[in-house]
Amino acid sequence: MTFLVTMVFGAKTSAAEDKPQTILKSESFDRDPGWEGHNNRTVPASVNLVNQDFGYSATSIASKTKGEIGGEVWRASHPAWYADTISPKTLDDKLSASGTFALTATGGGGGLCFGWFNSKQTEGSSRPVAALGLQFGTEKIGGRVHVRLHTAENHSAGMVVQPAGVRKDRGPFHNDGTRYTWKLDYDPQANDGKGRVTFTFRSNLAKPEPFESKTYVLDLPDGYRKQGTIFDRFGLMNVTKPGGHLTAYFGDLTYDGHAPDLSKDPHWESVGNRAASAKGAGANDFGFSNTSHTGGKSGEVGGVFWRSGKVWGHYADRVGPLSLDDRLEAGGKVFLEVGAADSGLYFGWFRSGTKDAPDRAGNFLGVKVAGPSRVGHYFAPAFTTAKGTARTSGKAPVLIPGRAYDWTLTYDPTANGGLGSIRVTLGAESFTFDLKRGDKAQGGQFDRFGLFSVNNDGGHAQAKIWFDDLKYSAGRAAK
Repeated sequence: MTFLVTMVFGAKTSAAEDKPQTILKSESFDRDPGWEGHNNRTVPASVNLVNQDFGYSATSIASKTKGEIGGEVWRASHPAWYADTISPKTLDDKLSASGTFALTATGGGGGLCFGWFNSKQTEGSSRPVAALGLQFGTEKIGGRVHVRLHTAENHSAGMVVQPAGVRKDRGPFHNDGTRYTWKLDYDPQANDGKGRVTFTFRSNLAKPEPFESKTYVLDLPDGYRKQGTIFDRFGLMNVTKPGGHLTAYFGDLTYDGHAPDLSKDPHWESVGNRAASAKGAGANDFGFSNTSHTGGKSGEVGGVFWRSGKVWGHYADRVGPLSLDDRLEAGGKVFLEVGAADSGLYFGWFRSGTKDAPDRAGNFLGVKVAGPSRVGHYFAPAFTTAKGTARTSGKAPVLIPGRAYDWTLTYDPTANGGLGSIRVTLGAESFTFDLKRGDKAQGGQFDRFGLFSVNNDGGHAQAKIWFDDLKYSAGRAAK
């Protein structure tokens, strides 16, 4: 249900009283509000099906004796894995794994993950949620390996195993069946108690390459150990971000003191690893929904936002006219369900009728939900002036997936010595972002309030987010 309230913002001076009063609108979404939608419910030009085909294999490509894990693995939105169910481990535990691997075929944009992970995975999350181990990325000429941790709070830290001096006609890791023996250890007490991962490998080449004797070290950033990350599986999983494929095998495995007998099928947990799967990419699907992810009554706005590099879409209420000379306020509840690496979206006031997204074309003020993988997704103040000057804060509160937050945003054009500032709160955290001299003078006109997608290329990354119980500046009251 919608309510309109006329409110006066600012100090009660004669100058302030001469300014138009602002209408604050409330929307509980107990029914479809009928907001304007543009490219927010798109259909992909084609739905590509891929065939995952990996699991137990009675071969000895990577292993020294018969029996290993592997096959053809596709990057796709839907999670697929073949993994052992293990006693829960955390980043407070010492972890160790070793074995062999071999790549026999690689294509552009292929990827997989091997190691510890959590069985509660979400579609389109890009990297496995709560995972530690090896992440492979491939080209036609070969593969590359990252040692990577992805925490339960959507923070990521990684290290590429990319030796110098590798021939340009092949990747660092060959795709001709070369066998690599590897070992990975995690020590929670190393790195001053922050945690450290070490990785070593060597090939079975007749003439080993110089970089094979190196120990690769990943020191965890401060605080990562304390984010409640739990691992309950060990094995092979696809990368849940649409892309290419590769064929790889893992053998002679030992993990946390356990050496499985792979001379026969161990009957590990199988999830989508021998099945057709929709590759999926680029189809926005957001707007009104009769759901309650934020924790209130049924009814909210949000959904799936793709950063596809092609078109932008929005779902927004008609408001205004408003400008950078008006005090703007908004608040409500927010819930980030999926925040894949490189994904993002915007929320706030903008101007309709442009061919390009407002964060690039101009006339936007609100929140940018995005951030580097080492952080997750900032809930960051951002704006773009009418002349196209775009600014956003490099520091802001962070949205943790799976948690509902109360949030507010206030733009005060008189703050910061009259230059203007934007203040956001997310739960108990607050941050103020000051405009620079001349920003406000470049102007900004707003006639919509709502959500819109990012249309610069992010490698087909997906975010899934929900908003409810909104209050927002919707226009100026008549005098």
